[in-house]
Amino acid sequence: MTEQPGIDDPAPLNDLEEKLATGGQPDANPVDVILSFLNSEVYIISSDTVETEDSQVEPLVLANADGDPVLAVFSHPSRVDKPYLEAAPNVLGTQGAAIIANIGDELGLVINPGAAYGFEINPEGVANIRRDFKRADEE
Repeated sequence: MTEQPGIDDPAPLNDLEEKLATGGQPDANPVDVILSFLNSEVYIISSDTVETEDSQVEPLVLANADGDPVLAVFSHPSRVDKPYLEAAPNVLGTQGAAIIANIGDELGLVINPGAAYGFEINPEGVANIRRDFKRADEE
């Protein structure tokens, strides 16, 4: 995980943002951030509208500093900057665990791109989370 540079955002709006805000401190446990992400409602944006529960959407994918594709994920709807909404105006909530389960092997993710409360996970990191963190009912 790498921190994303960005302007200072207002106070954290939820548990995930509280964990993200303290994630860079020396005594921070990255597992706490990951668990909070997996158990939180997070938001993706898409140009597609959701017609039914089983509708397929194509979420916004960005390129990171290395030019690699990353799925844009947001910790709160208010964290979606205007330029992103212009490209993909539909904000869709889902569980962080669902993102990890469905992201595939070639895509990383970035939480709150460009914001102070955010980070990036490369495809290998996503695969490691998928491997190491199982739902309690999957044990």
